[in-house]
Amino acid sequence: MKRVLCDSILGHFDLIWGMYEEAMIDIQDEHWSDGDIEYLIPARQCFHVIETADYYSSDKQDAFPWGHRFGVRARETTRDNYPSQSNILRYHRDVQGRITDWIETLGDEGLLRSQDVFRWTGDTVLSRLLYVLSHYRQHFGEINAELRRRGLPRIKWKIVEGSDHE
Repeated sequence: MKRVLCDSILGHFDLIWGMYEEAMIDIQDEHWSDGDIEYLIPARQCFHVIETADYYSSDKQDAFPWGHRFGVRARETTRDNYPSQSNILRYHRDVQGRITDWIETLGDEGLLRSQDVFRWTGDTVLSRLLYVLSHYRQHFGEINAELRRRGLPRIKWKIVEGSDHE
C-alpha cells in the first residue's frame, strides 16, 4: 500500500528539522544564548519549538510534564539557564525520532483518524501534525529574522529535492 500522506508529511518535517539542526550547529556560541530581545534568543526559540512538538506528539494534553527534559519549561527560561546547543540538539533528535515513528506507525489511514485531544488543532491527527509543522516554520522565520537583524548568516531555506523553486 502506497503511503502518500505519510511520505509527504515526513518529507516536509525532514526539511524543517534539517533547518533547525543547521541552526543548532551553526549559530555561534556567543549568539546562541544571548541577544537584545529575550524572546528572540535562538536557544529559547529552539527549546520552545522542540518542547512544544514534544507536547503535541504526546497524548497527554492535560498531563504533559513541561520542563521534564531540562528541569525548566522553555517559556520560563532565561539567558541564565538556557540548555546548551548540544543538549538542545539531542532533544531535537529525540523528538524528531518519536514524531517520525508515530507518523510511520499511523500510516495514511491513521493520519485521517479523528482525535479527541488537542481539538484546537483540528479534527484529525493530520490536522495536529500540520499545526506542529506550522509552529516549527513560524519560529524558524523568527530565528532567521533575528539572525538578519544581528547581521549574522541566516539558515538556508530547504526545499524538496529536484525542485527549482526557493
